[in-house]
Amino acid sequence: MSLAWAAYRVVAPVLGAAAPAAGLFASPRQRPLWGERLGRVAEPGPVDAWIHAASLGEALAVGPLVSRLEALQPGARLHLTAMTTGGRARLAALGPRHSLAPLDAPQTVARFLDRLRPRRVFLLETELWPHWLLAARHARIPVAVISARLSPRSLERYARLGPDFRTLIGTLAGVLCQSAADQARWLALGAPAARTAEVGNLKDDALPEPAVADRGSARGKVGLDRGRPLLVLGSLRPGEVRLLAQAWGALPEALRAGWQVVAVPRHPRASAELRAEAAKAGQAVTVNGAAAGGAWRWDDRLGVLPGYYAAADVAVVGGAFARRGGHNPLEPAACGTPVVIGAHHWAQADAVAALVAAGACRVAAGPGEVTSALQLWLGNTAGRAAAGAAALEAVRARRGASGRAVARLAAWDLWPAA
Repeated sequence: MSLAWAAYRVVAPVLGAAAPAAGLFASPRQRPLWGERLGRVAEPGPVDAWIHAASLGEALAVGPLVSRLEALQPGARLHLTAMTTGGRARLAALGPRHSLAPLDAPQTVARFLDRLRPRRVFLLETELWPHWLLAARHARIPVAVISARLSPRSLERYARLGPDFRTLIGTLAGVLCQSAADQARWLALGAPAARTAEVGNLKDDALPEPAVADRGSARGKVGLDRGRPLLVLGSLRPGEVRLLAQAWGALPEALRAGWQVVAVPRHPRASAELRAEAAKAGQAVTVNGAAAGGAWRWDDRLGVLPGYYAAADVAVVGGAFARRGGHNPLEPAACGTPVVIGAHHWAQADAVAALVAAGACRVAAGPGEVTSALQLWLGNTAGRAAAGAAALEAVRARRGASGRAVARLAAWDLWPAA
């Protein structure tokens, strides 16, 4: 038994005992829902499946999965959970029962399972909470991980939990991976070889359908000049605005003058810091309004990025110029938009590789390379159109993961659950 595993098994019950009082220190958004974190759900079971997605990004992928599950088992009773209130709100829009997920402590998990009585547990991506898995194993509830991913860093971290955790992973009823690289890492962690397969990323099925050909109309819908092409700087993280402002400023003035730019931070709470970066780099911004005189429109509202991507002629996707792993380049690509992304895109490596191979994405390691990538597409209408068409085709080829996943669950007698 590893020291890390032994410590976790000792500490978790203590945290579970303290959890009711800990609600006083929860965030203002979670405090009214703290009973759900303690495992208290409003509607009793049994349910055919408990489906868990960590946050808003993963919750977006639940819709296509639910549709496929219900097509194979009409009337299935599903309960959806998320760790964040944003994810919970997204799940609420899907219709089935939903709540925040229970804390990973024996008391809260036991209360949740006793109330819900799920016949199956489907976890999305990398939600490996030990006491969830232990309780499900004790109750003989099959657990499958769908759209499973595992970074090298996560593999190393989980490996520190030792042979007991490895044995627990070996009892999973199925592991349906996003990529061949993920599959190899899950097998190294101890996933059962006969029940581990590559099916793709559920998020690809949740991507928007191709945008209308008239980008001018799309620009008008978000309050921009219909007649000028649009560059979107999306999901920006601290440290990236300065770099992108330098790259933008190095472009020929005549080229910059023909374009309008929108910058969208990844998190509104970092907006002031990022705007300060722009100011230090000499880049003017206009907050949520019409930008003029070379200024960027700055929009830090939640939920606006899909509309901008639909209107964009070129997109720069953040999170990969700083060491953050990158954000999803397929979101603009699904709108037929060529993409520039930074070199630190390990969390999106498979998607980036597919887009680069198609000629729809360029990886840029620093300001000079960003400038070169932008100049190539901003100044070449025909090349930009060809790259956009390639982006659409690359995304089209990746769709279908939800259907492949549910087909595999059916082949393994994990669905239908009734």
